[in-house]
Amino acid sequence: MACLPIAAQPSTTLIATITLTAGQPHIETITFGGYAQSTAVPVDDALTIPGRWVDYCIQQPEPAWISISWRDRDDQHHSGARTALNLLLNPGHTETYADAPLDWLSWTAFSVIVGGYHRSIAALRDGIRGIGHTTATSAAVILTDSTIIADSRDSASLTALRTWLGQWEQAARPAVDWFTPTLALNEDDDLPGWDLRLKNHECAASV
Repeated sequence: MACLPIAAQPSTTLIATITLTAGQPHIETITFGGYAQSTAVPVDDALTIPGRWVDYCIQQPEPAWISISWRDRDDQHHSGARTALNLLLNPGHTETYADAPLDWLSWTAFSVIVGGYHRSIAALRDGIRGIGHTTATSAAVILTDSTIIADSRDSASLTALRTWLGQWEQAARPAVDWFTPTLALNEDDDLPGWDLRLKNHECAASV
């Protein structure tokens, strides 16, 4: 049994039961959730600030951070991630999701498939987390308490997030057996082993 990432972002994992046959791993079952994140080297704040995959962090007056899927297209100063986090910390638009409360575990996994390149996770100053869509100029996330925040009412990221949520509802907030898991060899030098990939033929392409 192992906790495996389904995206290179904090707290985006599933627990998988895996058997090994002739040196090859095979997935027997998966379930929503994960274990506490561990790191190869000590970190100052393991609970508030994840040890990896954080693209920009603000320490004062209270910690806040963001993890973006488009980090390979951000500049070396993380200007895009910094802008997206600041937009979420100072949102121009707030609304309550009409179909609250969320099934956060289902939404976390589904957003990996539908969100793709623009999926982002942010933790704001009160510690509450959100998952949504960001770019270097716009940002929108839905928080664990079902509040949606965005840079503006006309935000491109808000439009994308609403589309993702609509696809999730259309899929009936899928349980874990809706997802098709596969194992992919992780070739990163610092993280040898396997990653879990999710897909489903019923899911529309990401925005």
